[in-house]
Amino acid sequence: MIPKTVDVAILGSGFAGSLTALILDRIGLSVVLLERHGHPRFAIGESSTPAADFILADLAEKYGLHALRPLTAYGTWRSQLPQLVCGLKRGFSYFKHTSGQPFDPLPEHRHELLVAASATDADSDTHWLRSDVDAFICEQVLSAGIPYADRVQVWPSRTSTGWTLEGQRSEGSFTCRARFVVDATGSRGLLPEILKIANRSQSCLTHSRALFGHFRDVIPWRDILGPEACVEHPFGCDNGALHHILDCGWMWQLRFDNGVTSAGFCLDTTRCPSSSGSSPQSEWDQLLDLHPTIARQFADARCIAPENGITRTARLQRRWDRLAGSNWALLPHTAGFIDPLHSTGIAHALLGVERLTQILESHWEQADLSERLDAYGQSLSGELDLVDRLVHSCYCCMPHFDLFVPCSMLYFASTIAWERRRISQARPQPDFLCADDNRLNAAITASVEQLQIALSDLQDATRDAATIADRFQNTIRTAIAPFNAAGLCRPEAQNLYHHTAAPRKRERRISHSPRRASNPHNC
Repeated sequence: MIPKTVDVAILGSGFAGSLTALILDRIGLSVVLLERHGHPRFAIGESSTPAADFILADLAEKYGLHALRPLTAYGTWRSQLPQLVCGLKRGFSYFKHTSGQPFDPLPEHRHELLVAASATDADSDTHWLRSDVDAFICEQVLSAGIPYADRVQVWPSRTSTGWTLEGQRSEGSFTCRARFVVDATGSRGLLPEILKIANRSQSCLTHSRALFGHFRDVIPWRDILGPEACVEHPFGCDNGALHHILDCGWMWQLRFDNGVTSAGFCLDTTRCPSSSGSSPQSEWDQLLDLHPTIARQFADARCIAPENGITRTARLQRRWDRLAGSNWALLPHTAGFIDPLHSTGIAHALLGVERLTQILESHWEQADLSERLDAYGQSLSGELDLVDRLVHSCYCCMPHFDLFVPCSMLYFASTIAWERRRISQARPQPDFLCADDNRLNAAITASVEQLQIALSDLQDATRDAATIADRFQNTIRTAIAPFNAAGLCRPEAQNLYHHTAAPRKRERRISHSPRRASNPHNC
């Protein structure tokens, strides 16, 4: 049954919304979780990172969500939750392609970049088959006895004491009153629509769109390259988030253990505007024709999901002007989205869940709750700004891989710095990717300015491209030096990095016992 009154209503039962419901229930707040669709369902946003693993492990330990703990590493996932499909993610791999030409590896891996996160498969990150993972975490909501309803239409409206949610489901209409609403609807953005919040998407620097699907029979990239070309790689190049870097964007490939590969193109709309006159399948085929070595991977591949075949999006970027209020908040994926280039989505969503639930746990019914929520919104906005700058700068230099490689190190330095501050238990805990670190922001700003100079110099045919690239790499090496705990930008590494993630910390035996009895659901 949908309760008549609750403390918190959560809209959207993806992994972030369901996890929020589980935690708020644990801290003693009454909750209802409402979902427009159902489970299992197709979704992308599948590549985890060490940052995501650290946060999820902390949440599982702190709140006694032991069923979720195996999701934090490939080894425990495979041994304890074999029924849930995942993929092995040892790190990030990048391969540069030139339109109309076969892939050319070049000496010293100059068209390749491999950045390993974990040192072993057991400790590695994972790709999440979202249809499995989202359904699994939602099942934990049901097992906890938290009211949940799917396939509902809901219309929230603010009142003097909170919210009234009028809804419709197959069993009939319902009304639920909530003191607080969390919007986990993602791109649907229900609360921004209801509250008429200004759309800030046009302020994003990044301007990309996507075509994607799930495929079977995609030939591994290693098999295309041949074993001799891969012998120096720090990990199997397919056992990670594989990026094919193109002149007009990039392609992702994420392999799951059941033989399915998530693949998609993200295209810079300034270089590759959408073609409304062709179908998504036709555009996909055209992109493969332009990149013959990638086309060999897909020679016998077939798209198996979503049901309607390859999906094409409009512009990916979205932002809202306000992200939280006195009795509502947007989770990160609803607040905004930039691009999947750096696999930031899962980690950012989990950090948002952690931060918001901590605020509600510590400041519920306190005079400073609104102030804390305002700070939550400001942090979230600053984090989206940082991701936008990091992604946009990489898009700018995709045609020039010698610039792309050092430019990508701005992201790796940021995430490694965040991981190490997190593990050190530094107070206050840093914003995502250390977005609140003034020194890091200054370093990124200066680096992006130098990137624009380098790109301008490359337009001058009299300038030497190798000299320009070396100068830019030296600039990045100097800029990230205070945060570079993993030896990034070392020329002797030849674009191959064997281990960059911070060591996993020892488990903390802290948990919340369920306290729902003190706040019984009013049905």
